[in-house]
Amino acid sequence: MSSEINKEEEKELLLLSESFPLDEKNERKKMKPVAEVHTLLKGVTIDKEKIFYKAIGLDDYEEVKKLHKEWFPVPYNEEFYENIFKKNNGQYDTVGAYYPLDMGEGKIKNVLLGLIIIQWRYVNKYFFDIVGKEVSEEINRSIDYEEEISFLFTKYPAYFCLYVMTLGVIDECRKMNIGTKLLKSVLNYGINTPYCLGVYLNVIENNFSGIKFYEKNGMTKTKHLKDFYEIDGKKYNSESFVMIYSREQKNKARSYRFSQMKWYRKLYKILILKPFYFLVKIFLMIFLCRWFSKKVKAD
Repeated sequence: MSSEINKEEEKELLLLSESFPLDEKNERKKMKPVAEVHTLLKGVTIDKEKIFYKAIGLDDYEEVKKLHKEWFPVPYNEEFYENIFKKNNGQYDTVGAYYPLDMGEGKIKNVLLGLIIIQWRYVNKYFFDIVGKEVSEEINRSIDYEEEISFLFTKYPAYFCLYVMTLGVIDECRKMNIGTKLLKSVLNYGINTPYCLGVYLNVIENNFSGIKFYEKNGMTKTKHLKDFYEIDGKKYNSESFVMIYSREQKNKARSYRFSQMKWYRKLYKILILKPFYFLVKIFLMIFLCRWFSKKVKAD
C-alpha cells in the first residue's frame, strides 16, 4: 500500500512542459521540479488579485535558471543569463509575475510564478529569414515616417522588433491568465516604443498548447522553419509567429501617450519637435532634388 502512495506522490512531482518534443512513443519528457517556488507554494491557495508584475532582479538569478531547466529542453548557457540580468546595453528586457508570500514573523517573500524574456532585434535580413518576406507589406503599412527621417536613405534603417526568447508559467499557476498578461505587457511595451514595429517568436512545431496560445492572443503563424532547434543531438522544426503593429494602432498609442503628457511637454512637441521634423524633411527633399539635377546635368 505504501509503495502505491509513493508512486502517486512521485507522479505529482513530475512536471510536463509542451516545449519538450515528442519522442518515438509520442510522449514528452517529464521533469522533476528543481525550482524553489514549488516547495514554497505547497499548501498555499493563491489569490490572483495579489499577483503583480515587474522586471526580474538579481535575487532571482538562480531561480530563473532552475525554471528554465523545467520549462525548456534547450540548454541555456551562463552567458545567456548574464546578458538577461545585465540587459547587455539595453538589448534585453524582462517581466516577471510575482506573488507576495507570507513567511511569518512579518516577512514577505516575492516568489516568481512566471516570466517573459525579450530581446531587441533589428528588422533586417535575419528577421525576414525567420518570419518570412510576406510580412514586408505589413511593415511598410506600419512604418511611421515622422519617426524616422533617415528612412529616405535606407530601408528599415533603425527599426526593431521584440523577439520573445522565453515565456513560461509554473504548473501550479496555469489557467490564471498569467501567460496572457506577460505577453500583453510586451505587446503594449512595443507599441508604445518608437521604432518598434512588432513582436515575433518561435515555437517548436508540436507545442500544440503554445501554438494555440499565441494564435488566441492575436499573433499570426507566418513561416515553418525546418531543423530550427537542436535538442539532444536531434533536429526539430519550428513555427514562427509575428504581430506587426498597424499604423492606426501606433497612432492610437501615441495619442494616448500625448494625452498623458504634462502641458509643457505638449507645447514642446507642438512648437519645436513637429516644426523641426517638417523643416528637416523639406531640407532633405530640396537637397536631394538639387543633387539629382546636378547629376543629370553632369551626365
